Amino acid sequence: MNSNQSDKYKDYIGKSLFVLSFIVLGLMIFLIIQKPFLHIDEWFTQGLMYISFKEMVHLTAIDVHPPLYYAIALIPVYLLNWLHIPYDMIFVMKMVSVAAYVVLLILSLTKIRKDYGWFAGGLFAFALIAMSNFLTTFSIARMYPWGMVFLVISFLYAREILKNPTLKNWILLAFFSVCGAYTHYFTAVSSVILYVLLFAYVLLKNKSQLKNWAISTVFGIVCFSPWFIFLYRQIKDVKGDYWIQSITVEKFVQFFASIFTDINDFYINTALAIVFLVLFIFILIQYKKSQEDSDIVLLGSLVFVGTILFGVTVSFLLRPIFIVRYLTPAMGVMWLCISIFISKFDVKKIIIPVVIVLLVFSAFNLYHQIEDISKNHEKLVEAQELLESIDSNNSVVIIDGMVKYVHFYNQLNDSIVYSGFSVGERKNASGFTKFYDDKQYRFLMPDDFTQYKNKTVYLAFRQGADIKLPDGVSREKLGKIENCKFWKLTYDGSTS
Repeated sequence: MNSNQSDKYKDYIGKSLFVLSFIVLGLMIFLIIQKPFLHIDEWFTQGLMYISFKEMVHLTAIDVHPPLYYAIALIPVYLLNWLHIPYDMIFVMKMVSVAAYVVLLILSLTKIRKDYGWFAGGLFAFALIAMSNFLTTFSIARMYPWGMVFLVISFLYAREILKNPTLKNWILLAFFSVCGAYTHYFTAVSSVILYVLLFAYVLLKNKSQLKNWAISTVFGIVCFSPWFIFLYRQIKDVKGDYWIQSITVEKFVQFFASIFTDINDFYINTALAIVFLVLFIFILIQYKKSQEDSDIVLLGSLVFVGTILFGVTVSFLLRPIFIVRYLTPAMGVMWLCISIFISKFDVKKIIIPVVIVLLVFSAFNLYHQIEDISKNHEKLVEAQELLESIDSNNSVVIIDGMVKYVHFYNQLNDSIVYSGFSVGERKNASGFTKFYDDKQYRFLMPDDFTQYKNKTVYLAFRQGADIKLPDGVSREKLGKIENCKFWKLTYDGSTS
């Protein structure tokens, strides 16, 4: 097969992958409409959509994430409210994440296709929606898709710097890196690793760019500096108590396998991790041979591997802070590198077999995720029914802490809702006593339950907490929403 024929076949395969990408995108939007669901943290996102921008920044500052994603999510909500257009909040939230994929799809069709060809662009677009857990990721109203957008754009500007190292490209790299840092901290970790690798590159191959590297670095630090004080507080809180479990051998293997699929089978993940290792070795061989685009492919691969090693190292030395979904932005860069790398090979010997294998994996991934989405939709229906059964003018709901309060306060509009935290016009009531759980302030408990003799009192707290109720108060479990239990309290004596 001559070179022209090979390029035509590559283009045809790439265009076909783009068509498949649009089909899966349509399926994703259909599922969002037909089977809406709320993942654990999406309840928090939903709660933030009903408050002011100022309150949103305040809440994220005392949580464990930076605020940019929530600001992006608030834009269509504010716009629809301003235009007086009715909307479904869950649909709007999720479409913000879908919009992140659309941005990446446009980048694939334009910039990536132009620089690397139809095949690389098509494979990248398809992999980001059909491989790993990406269909679910882009269906969830969280920050990971937008973290991927900013990191991929940063990486594309890093590529421009290798080709055309202008100060403009260095500043744009810094700008999108800062956007990523304000979106999720592990996006910031990947960006820092990218900067370290670029420093090594200019030191070895282009020392004239050291000044531009320094300007870009200082620009990024200055832009992120307003958030440093909040980051410091969040690190202190996480260091003291956090929910992530220790890194095991199984989890370590899963980090490398996660770019292909998201399952908890150790043997399958081990096999896929070996596949990744072999792929990485071939990338190193290509770099050693100085093949075209080998610098950028190696650079992106090291960003992915470096992010894993950083997360695992910190988790061992300090406390566990790293899970698979935090790797999502770096996965996007890795898939771009894989797409560029594979596009350099022969169509019949490498590209067609690889595409067939990826199509099989994508079918498995999509089937698995559609099943999960259906199950999560059923959970949402049950959760909404539980909240509706609680919410009334005769209900008093006491909620465990800020995060759970933000999850549910807006779903209980007809109830009196108390917590150690309040949003907007809701204030802590007098006549309540601080209640301690695990030596941390979490609740406000009423001093006198008899004042609610005509009302029903409920308690909502995190799964695993051991709550000691005041004397004369008993509880009856009603149900669970994600990791939060709901109890009905009954006053049958005098509190002490």
